[in-house]
Amino acid sequence: MAQSLPDAEIIARSWALSKSSITSLVGTKVATRLPQDAEMPFLVITRLGGTPQAGEALIDEALIQMDCYAGKYATSNTKGQPDFANAYALASAVYTEAFDQYPEIFASSGGVEAKVSGFSIANGPQRIDEPELGLARYTIDIVMIYGAK
Repeated sequence: MAQSLPDAEIIARSWALSKSSITSLVGTKVATRLPQDAEMPFLVITRLGGTPQAGEALIDEALIQMDCYAGKYATSNTKGQPDFANAYALASAVYTEAFDQYPEIFASSGGVEAKVSGFSIANGPQRIDEPELGLARYTIDIVMIYGAK
């Protein structure tokens, strides 16, 4: 039976939840989309693309976008309150952890394991203005090099 690569977003989420410098800021508020009226700060992980490597081993270089949100959503009679300091603190924690990553095994909630060999920072942290949300947002693009365990 052919083996396949685990979902990069889910493995990246497991990675983020294993880092105390990230969870000290967000707890378990790490997902693949930003929920409506989510408690802040919040980390959103999105796979933008990537390049599976040719050969016998199942290895992928997944381009992952990490969006770091902080602030307070607007209510019917108020404006949103962006919190740039906390959004940047979260972005800095993600950046530092990705930069310092050594080969390590991570598992999804379903028990699928992957070996993350490391990350390459492609871009960021970069501030993205979100006037319609009223939240502060910094984004980081990283390449996660990982394979099936």
